[in-house]
Amino acid sequence: MAGTLDTTVRIGKARWTRLAVLGFGSAAAAPLILLAAGAAFGLDLADATFFVIPIVVFSIVASLVWRFGTWAKIVGIVLGLLGALMLFWMIFGLFVPNNFFDFIPSVLYVPGVLLGVASSVAAIKAGRRGHLTARAEGGEARGIRIAVATVAVLAVISGVLTVTGRSTADATGAAAQVAMKNFEFSSEQITVPAGSTIYVENDDPFFHTFTVDELGIDEGFTVGSSKTIQIPSEPGTYIFYCQPHSDPESPDPADDDMAGTLIVT
Repeated sequence: MAGTLDTTVRIGKARWTRLAVLGFGSAAAAPLILLAAGAAFGLDLADATFFVIPIVVFSIVASLVWRFGTWAKIVGIVLGLLGALMLFWMIFGLFVPNNFFDFIPSVLYVPGVLLGVASSVAAIKAGRRGHLTARAEGGEARGIRIAVATVAVLAVISGVLTVTGRSTADATGAAAQVAMKNFEFSSEQITVPAGSTIYVENDDPFFHTFTVDELGIDEGFTVGSSKTIQIPSEPGTYIFYCQPHSDPESPDPADDDMAGTLIVT
């Protein structure tokens, strides 16, 4: 009726809030998967606090963004950017889709943080304009469906690649054997005859390499993989190391668990 005051009050969340919560929730899930993988494979979790902190922080951020308004989203933006800097190395996992426990946490963390930050900015703007919704609609709903579907598809693909890409080798006849476990090589010094082979196995759920720059050796190992590596007939003393978890410029076997000395006689 003309002249009647509109007393309708819109109740809901600022548009894009749900997508921001999904992003921050994904960022919290990523280190949780890393911890679960480490526990399942019997890794030493003495440094678990490093992963527990982002789990707790992003869980709290997701809760705050869901329950409160602009100030909570600003906090989410700031902590999201700090979190991206804290675990920037997780970007590496995006390049190893054939190792599930590296790839999927990276898929959840890196895009999750970006999604949380970008959606929080959009939610602040939507809130100021009074764009409140009782449930996800339009672009936000599509964004949620796309994000969830993308992670699900990538998880399946990565799982298949991890299983089918696993390599196995026979240690028989190898001049030496070395395992990678707890982000360490089982031997810091390996001595083998020139032209012989070394049996290497990865007992971690994460991707490692056995690299000797001077000999042109650079073998990658996904979870559960093993290989025999041919050593060239070039006597000498060399450094072997894992590229993702050591300093390829100056690995020091004295204080680097993922580097050691290879002596070829």
